Amino acid sequence: MENKLIFIVEERKELMLSSIRDAHPALRTGHFLKPTATEPDPPPLVSTLSPPENLPINIRFNNWRRPTKSWTAWVDRMESMYELIWKRAGIYDAIKCSTFLIHKHTRLVLGLAQNWCPGTNTFVFPWGEATVTLEDVMVLGGYSVWGSSPVLSHLRDESLEVEMKMKLKKLKRAISEISKTTAKKADSCKWMEKFRDTGSDIEHDAFLAFWLSRYVFPRPGNVISTRVLPMAIGLARGVRIALAPAVLARIYRELRRLKNILDGLVPTLKDGNESDSIGLKLWAQFALVQAWAWERFATPIRPNPREVQPGEPRLGRWHKSPKLNLHNVHSMMGEAGLQFKWRPYSLVVNDSASYAFYGEKENWVSLEEDADGELRSFARCLMARELPGLNFVEKYSPHRVAMQFGMDQDMPGRVAPCNLDPEIAWDSYSKSLQDVQLYIPARLYEPCITARYAEWWASRSSNRSMQGLKGRSGVNDDLVPPGFQPKSLSVDTGDSSENDDRLTLGELLRSKRRRSAAKNCSVGDCDDCSGIDQTQSSYVKNEEKTDIEMGGSPMEPVEINRPHATAAGGAQRDNEEDTNEVGQRFTEGGLADENTGESSECLTYEMLVADLEARISKLERAVAERKARITK
Repeated sequence: MENKLIFIVEERKELMLSSIRDAHPALRTGHFLKPTATEPDPPPLVSTLSPPENLPINIRFNNWRRPTKSWTAWVDRMESMYELIWKRAGIYDAIKCSTFLIHKHTRLVLGLAQNWCPGTNTFVFPWGEATVTLEDVMVLGGYSVWGSSPVLSHLRDESLEVEMKMKLKKLKRAISEISKTTAKKADSCKWMEKFRDTGSDIEHDAFLAFWLSRYVFPRPGNVISTRVLPMAIGLARGVRIALAPAVLARIYRELRRLKNILDGLVPTLKDGNESDSIGLKLWAQFALVQAWAWERFATPIRPNPREVQPGEPRLGRWHKSPKLNLHNVHSMMGEAGLQFKWRPYSLVVNDSASYAFYGEKENWVSLEEDADGELRSFARCLMARELPGLNFVEKYSPHRVAMQFGMDQDMPGRVAPCNLDPEIAWDSYSKSLQDVQLYIPARLYEPCITARYAEWWASRSSNRSMQGLKGRSGVNDDLVPPGFQPKSLSVDTGDSSENDDRLTLGELLRSKRRRSAAKNCSVGDCDDCSGIDQTQSSYVKNEEKTDIEMGGSPMEPVEINRPHATAAGGAQRDNEEDTNEVGQRFTEGGLADENTGESSECLTYEMLVADLEARISKLERAVAERKARITK
């Protein structure tokens, strides 16, 4: 008996808005990440207070290292011998990235952190949500999304081969010997002096232990961690380890810590009160966070990138980029919606080779045909689930930022609360992708949003925490949905709830008329982003003393029959003739009655036609599924 195919991207017809079509709604086929919402929650909100230019905060980015000449030389020497092994283990680009000098722009990082929402693990800008994803950590950082677990210490002492046990014993002895010197600890500098250019049988293992301890999972004291030794031994043998989830989980956790500090500090300073300087040590790879912003925001926020040499990792674009004198970063980001690049990596840079999931045409593919793991990596980037850190769990919500993957954006659904156990989180994250069919969007496709998503995002104006909006005439351009022109336009597409399916034609028409008359539908007040998925997040009060964090539960692939059966490799977007355009523009409050009388009546009927077509399509899918079950 054949296994049922699993689709992690949902294909269906929706009333959509496209920036290419000047925000005219049209019924068309879209591709959405799961889960999408059936009941709307208030959109996420963050503090609208811009941080002062000079904050009394002293931040130490303990994982933002300047590459030393000795380290760069060691990398070059080891690369000449072990390049193929590094590529097989999925760490070649990550090691090379550790030799790049990325100048710190603290104001840029603070401007980003001010927009961070701990409840969703996303940046919430006035024009939409965005975040650092597994794709960013893979493409920019060079870390593998799939492989063995760094969480489970998969190379436990009892499972090691004899040769590997001997190496582990030698490495532990070296840590003990260095700790007995005047350093009184396993100092990483002493470690490099002991092993660099020795040619010993464990030099490669020691090299990788240094890299993991200093650049990937650093600890206080600049020491070599015994925890990374089994990982180093495995990587030295070419074992692929999924480091990306743990790296991203640490970024999320440290952004939360920084955001919490700013939320307590900025309002006090705005009130004219003085504050003592606060010291904060951060251990995540904030160089990746800064590079993420540079890839997406235009000048003057970012410097001009340099040319990437053949075979050089993409992060090399920002190697030794000049320092910028940045001011009002928070405000510039809030005004950058139209210039924001949702898919920077799909653009060819200096004729550099691209990943398999940046194809010229859209396509449905089977992961069983994925020989090198690139499509498997992309599939894991798209799935809402838990991120297993080394000692904690974080929530991963790609469905909230679907446009970053070239997918269309619908209202994001909730992800249920989950456990705090990294091992359980890893079991969920690493579930088999057998029988999964993956949708690959065209490389240059401009994603759309659903009409209900646009209306949902515009409902932010009803929230009292949006300062200065109440009583203002006209429309606030900050409320424009992602990637759209700031216009004073709105559409009330009606409620797409299941209740409409039980209405008669006459009842549905009267319902549509009532909705079109209600231009501004008030959404319940929500003072901050904690109103989003409140049950999904649990914050430890003293975060500097523990690594344990609450994360979201896994969003497993759902077995469905794809509504429009298309042969793998042949799926294409509906063309213009297949769309049912509705001649109305989009604004902030609901369906805009620019004209009265007959024009309003015609518009109501047009919207009704669009809804009826969507309902007919839904019935057709249900009938097809019923027939399929009967034939079995």
